[in-house]
Amino acid sequence: MEHEHEADRLEHDAADLEERSQRVEEHIEEAREDWERKEEDSSVPGAQPGPGEEEEPVAGAQTDPELLDEEGGP
Repeated sequence: MEHEHEADRLEHDAADLEERSQRVEEHIEEAREDWERKEEDSSVPGAQPGPGEEEEPVAGAQTDPELLDEEGGP
């Protein structure tokens, strides 16, 4: 009986973590889309590289979330 209770609790915890993960993923995607809009808007200071500067790659910025799910990380 106690094992069933523990299994139920673990299943609930796993579902909760999955939901939180999805919310974080959505938040990251919204932030990425917002930044991309700002990069294209010349009226947003600091969103475009200055003259002579190159854009520096950001670790994980081009990471495919589905790839992370399949491989378990970048």
